[in-house]
Amino acid sequence: MKQLPYPLFILFSFLLYVSAAAQSKKPFAGKEPSWVTINPYDYKDNRLDHEAEDGYFDIGYDQQVSIGQQSYYCRRAIKILTEAGIQNSSEVSVSFDPAYEQLIFHSIKIIRGTTVINQLNLSKIKTIQQEEELSRYLYNGSLSSVLFLEDVRKGDVIEYSYTLRGFNPVFKGKYAGIFDLNFRVPIGSLYYKLIVPGGRQVVVKNNNTGIQPAIKNSPGETIYEWKQSQVKALHQQDNIPSWYDPYAIVMVSEYKSWKEVNDWAMDLFPVVTSISPPLQKKIAEIKTQNNTAEQRVLAALRFVQDDIRYMGIEMGENSHKPAHPNKIFTQRFGDCKDKSYLLCTILRSLEVQADPVLINTYRKKTIADRLPSSKSFDHVTVRVQLNNKYYWFDPTISFQRGPVHLISYPDYQCGLVIHPDTDALTMIGKKEPGLVAINEVFDIPDMSGMAKLVVTTRYTGSFADDMRSGFNNNSNYEMKKTFREYYAAYYENITADSVYSSDDEATGTFLTKEFYTISDLWKEENGMKKATFNPYVIDGIIKRPKDIKRSMPFSLVWPANYKEEIEINLPEDWNADQSFDKTETASFAMTAKFSFDGRRTISLKYSYENRKDHVSATGTKEYMDGLEKRDNEFNYILSYSVDGKSIPSSPEKDSKKNNNLYIGLLVLLVIGGIIWWFLRK
Repeated sequence: MKQLPYPLFILFSFLLYVSAAAQSKKPFAGKEPSWVTINPYDYKDNRLDHEAEDGYFDIGYDQQVSIGQQSYYCRRAIKILTEAGIQNSSEVSVSFDPAYEQLIFHSIKIIRGTTVINQLNLSKIKTIQQEEELSRYLYNGSLSSVLFLEDVRKGDVIEYSYTLRGFNPVFKGKYAGIFDLNFRVPIGSLYYKLIVPGGRQVVVKNNNTGIQPAIKNSPGETIYEWKQSQVKALHQQDNIPSWYDPYAIVMVSEYKSWKEVNDWAMDLFPVVTSISPPLQKKIAEIKTQNNTAEQRVLAALRFVQDDIRYMGIEMGENSHKPAHPNKIFTQRFGDCKDKSYLLCTILRSLEVQADPVLINTYRKKTIADRLPSSKSFDHVTVRVQLNNKYYWFDPTISFQRGPVHLISYPDYQCGLVIHPDTDALTMIGKKEPGLVAINEVFDIPDMSGMAKLVVTTRYTGSFADDMRSGFNNNSNYEMKKTFREYYAAYYENITADSVYSSDDEATGTFLTKEFYTISDLWKEENGMKKATFNPYVIDGIIKRPKDIKRSMPFSLVWPANYKEEIEINLPEDWNADQSFDKTETASFAMTAKFSFDGRRTISLKYSYENRKDHVSATGTKEYMDGLEKRDNEFNYILSYSVDGKSIPSSPEKDSKKNNNLYIGLLVLLVIGGIIWWFLRK
């Protein structure tokens, strides 16, 4: 029998485990816990129905947490407004982690007028494993209990409640959480409750809200309650940065400082004292084959990045606790925390100081505005001290090349360095060293519309990383197709003849060369042939907001540092304008220099750089004005009369006059001169 490929074998074994877990982790039915407060809902309230989306309205939502009981209680009621609401909301689905959580349903019912229809039937609830992060090679073992409701009608109210019992043991019983106070949909009634056992204290902090909790103290516990009614929907504007959160939230945490979070994380990443013989052999190999500390750091980094594939099994405590480096080395796979832990272990064995760094890839430096929490992070990287300098590396990025000071590091902005001396977050000011330099040469042999295009592009920094990864993960055919589709947006009848690449591992520079044949360069319009030339690559990374009147920032491509040069070799002598234009805003800077050799070659040189990762709401007008100037002045048009005469060309200022008209005017002037001479005589 043919064996399964190794990755499929791993996945198959994992799914068998999850299947077995699903059989032993079915939900239960039971009464609400005694510590829960049951709030009345107004099922007839329709004041916010007009703001509802997807055909239903959230009448009420409750979330109550007992830290002592390690339990979450949730209750939700929705009203079906339209037939679309029946389609979108006729099921109840609750996800949980069977490694430490137990799901208990208290009620599932349909309220139809004065009739209450019980729908809680455990035999009809299906517990399934979905693994929504499979595309990211992450397996967390979570299950979903799903009930498809029967006979749901327009006007019905669907209400259900449940408790999730059990906290992830990786947090050692310490609580931190966030209560959301508004959403993209309206809610009639919103209620949060937190029960803190006696002798324990939490810190509460608001963001975008002034709401204060009602606090009840007793010898055995402290109860916090937050209530809101008629909560209107909050709609985000398009393309806001990931770190910008316009929603109102209440943060709660038992952690008093980032030092406490660091101390918790220190236990997850202890210094490894027992290294397996195979890993020791690899470390000795790196040491023997590389003479300097910098060379050894690069060798260790490349091994972990390229030879330890990215895959994470994050069930239970493994959501935050890495596997032992010996295991990671043997199995040759791991997620961010596993790969970072292995890299730190190798470098420490090579007498190089290296520490894990907890990162939030979405919130970035705005986590500094939030309460200290062990749940503040979603990624792990590494900080290395070498020759009295700090270097930052992300072991999950493959195919990074070049010297240590040119290894790119994403714009994470902020992190918690896991080290005994850490008592605060560290701001990471590492600048992206990369650049994209494009040279596009158009050779135009005649005026038939045929042309040859050769594109040579030099990538450095993260841009080289991305392109190197693209060529390593795709066939040459796929890369050629991708490149061709880019220019096909400008020239419909373009053929990609060939694509080549070369990689300089010493400098980290990646070079590509593309060859194209164009058959429709010239477009005929009003008796003239025209060809428009744009900063093709730069235009592809410029983003334009849909919402012009903004109250929220607009995200930009970051990093973005491009130089693009277009050389146009013409079939005959030409007349062309020369110019230099520049536009600068707080968010970006762009230049365009157009030069002409006086005969047949025109050169268009562009540069573009985003100065930050966003446009502020107040800076939107300045940004749009800058783009308008770019649109009006930074394209270049060549014009040619149908009768075969070239017309002087200029940036975005196409001459509208045919040479025949010039000749006609000249003839009229000559005739007029002759008549005037005869009249004088």
